[in-house]
Amino acid sequence: MRSLACCLFIFAAALVSVAHAADQQTATYRIQHTLTVNKIPAGSHQVRIWFWLPDDDDSQKLLNLDVKDAPTGYQVTRDANYGHRYLYAVVNNPTADKAVLSTEFILRRNSVSIPVDTSRAAPLTDAHRSLFAEYLRRDVPNMEVSGAVVKLAGEICGKEADELKQARLLFDWVTDHTDHYSKGGNAPKSSGKGSVEYCLAKKGGGCTDQHALFIALARARGIPTRLQFGTLLKPMNEGKEMDPGYRCWVQYFVPNYGWVPMDIAAANTNPTQRDFYFSGLDNRRVHFSEGRNLELAPKQDGPPLNLFIIAYVEVDGKPHESFQRVLKYTEVKTDLKDRAAAL
Repeated sequence: MRSLACCLFIFAAALVSVAHAADQQTATYRIQHTLTVNKIPAGSHQVRIWFWLPDDDDSQKLLNLDVKDAPTGYQVTRDANYGHRYLYAVVNNPTADKAVLSTEFILRRNSVSIPVDTSRAAPLTDAHRSLFAEYLRRDVPNMEVSGAVVKLAGEICGKEADELKQARLLFDWVTDHTDHYSKGGNAPKSSGKGSVEYCLAKKGGGCTDQHALFIALARARGIPTRLQFGTLLKPMNEGKEMDPGYRCWVQYFVPNYGWVPMDIAAANTNPTQRDFYFSGLDNRRVHFSEGRNLELAPKQDGPPLNLFIIAYVEVDGKPHESFQRVLKYTEVKTDLKDRAAAL
């Protein structure tokens, strides 16, 4: 059990982080989110489904949630390690070759901009590193802190001892030396697994490749980091039924500020906003999950999950990859938005 001192420390860090958030921009969205599991083999005995479900956090507030369609007996479960929620359903002896889970929710999302300042940040201590040991692990598959990563982190940071300045050096290096696949041209495609080695070898990839590299480098320097997953709500996609893909981002811990968000993929593709994305996030996104190498809730029959993106499905204890996701969103610009702001 965490000590009272630890709890007070986390509470104080959160207060400072909120106090330093600047120029918040708020948007409210109505989102329809559907998962269809296809090609369930005839004669199957059991289908288990875990589907992304939003929750409240420092940057978003869930104003309403309605499960529109789901198998009988569905549950809302919660990850024991990272706290995010799942919509979980079991279909025993399925009589159809598909299953549908569908939600509709209203969510208010705030932008975050934390003007981190080395003169106000405190140094990381052994107590911090003990408290956040989970976020300093060096053995997470595809994010391993190898000898080569330790060497590279040392070359990037040189003799710099200030952790916040080190975080900026690492952020700038990854932003400058890797490209997000969406830049096109010679930018490498995503590895599909969020790999440090791939990102270094190919000089880029997907957002998870870039952020896996940053996390490994930061952990090599003793800086706690964590990885969050969600979806971008791009203006050009408003009102469309589609799978918009996913976006991940990093949070790194700065004493006296708390957890500070960072999006290297956005900084790489929007160079004029580099400073913003070093310690901020826009409001056009939804946060769904966190972490890697996961045991789900309830635990899946298969091995730990490298990435939980959108959904995970098992049929008779084996992974089943035939599913489709559709998301449709509209921005709420009526008096509902004003009422939500008063909550």
